[in-house]
Amino acid sequence: MRKPVIFFLTLFLMFSLVVLPDSSVQAATYTSTVEYVKDGDTILLTKPVNGTREVRLVGIDAPETFTVDGKDPGNQVEHGEDATAYLEQLLPKGTSVTMVTDQEEMDGSGRLLAYVYKDGMDVNEEMLRQGHAVTYVIWPNTHDTTRFEAYRDAMLDAESKGLGVWDPNNPLEELPFEYRDRMFDEEQDKYVGDFYTREYVDPLDYEQIPMENRVFFFTEQDALDAGYTHQ
Repeated sequence: MRKPVIFFLTLFLMFSLVVLPDSSVQAATYTSTVEYVKDGDTILLTKPVNGTREVRLVGIDAPETFTVDGKDPGNQVEHGEDATAYLEQLLPKGTSVTMVTDQEEMDGSGRLLAYVYKDGMDVNEEMLRQGHAVTYVIWPNTHDTTRFEAYRDAMLDAESKGLGVWDPNNPLEELPFEYRDRMFDEEQDKYVGDFYTREYVDPLDYEQIPMENRVFFFTEQDALDAGYTHQ
């Protein structure tokens, strides 16, 4: 009887390893100092961590500060400069920061994706709370309920107070990703899910999902792997 038991136990352990959830990935923590702020969601460190000096504040998206080929930026750059200035106030040169990563540490541009902390304050969340950024959750990062809802609530609080990009007299005309797409003559190519309904839509149907509930997926398979179903 022992051989069948051992056989099935082995199969069980092998299957468990195959379906091990992404949440098993352990977050890494790094410390460094700020060299300068590049824009409202990106900083450069004095010394590299994990092979890079550039850090992208994960889970948020600040207005952009560039334009392309003389295209009309609307009020994107204005808000982008405000966001950059506020982050510079929070993180002046020489500021000591702690960076905590999530499921994926690096983006396609070789930047570290991290939650940045200064004296215990979540800088990413602070940018949302002051209306200088919007949520931008790309699976599998920022997909735990506690973090997702903290960021969502911070953004909605800024919206209710009319801060920054939510100023009723000068609201941000395009979300940062919409602006990037327009500048580079691209179309939205990420699938978009609703964190609460666990349903997703095709890339060009993203407006069907409430902005504060959006989760972006690079591929449709990513959405399926995350347990979402097509709306």
